[in-house]
Amino acid sequence: MIKKYLPVNYKDCFAKTLVNKPYISAKDLFNLMFLQHPKWVLCLIRLRDLIVKPFGLKTNKSFENLIVEQNNNEIILGTADKHLTFYVSLFCSYLDNKKQAISISTIVKYKNILGRIYFAAIWIFHRIIVHSLFRRDVKKWLSRDNITTTKD
Repeated sequence: MIKKYLPVNYKDCFAKTLVNKPYISAKDLFNLMFLQHPKWVLCLIRLRDLIVKPFGLKTNKSFENLIVEQNNNEIILGTADKHLTFYVSLFCSYLDNKKQAISISTIVKYKNILGRIYFAAIWIFHRIIVHSLFRRDVKKWLSRDNITTTKD
């Protein structure tokens, strides 16, 4: 579903292939990444909200309120403010030959120079945090049954 929001100014994707693991749904991945995140993530979100509020960026939205569409395999979160629009895709394929592809993708469209400046200031933190949480949550899911993954 995320492809319909293209073209964009920025995109990234972190992916993993799970092997011999019972199906993880997009809802399971959403719960791990956005509802069971570590306390340090909540502290960073609050800090970000304090910093950007004077610039008119949206703050204090729950992740559940950011869901714009979903189906059995994908959840799209996103929002638009006056400076940029972003969408995040949590994708979990069906099991195929005991393998499942899962990913988190982010896309960003700048609306003006302030959107470009804001994202330039945070993009490296975004990549580090999202990648770290994705790895953490995949490990958390896999530790439930001590199942292995392939390297991506």
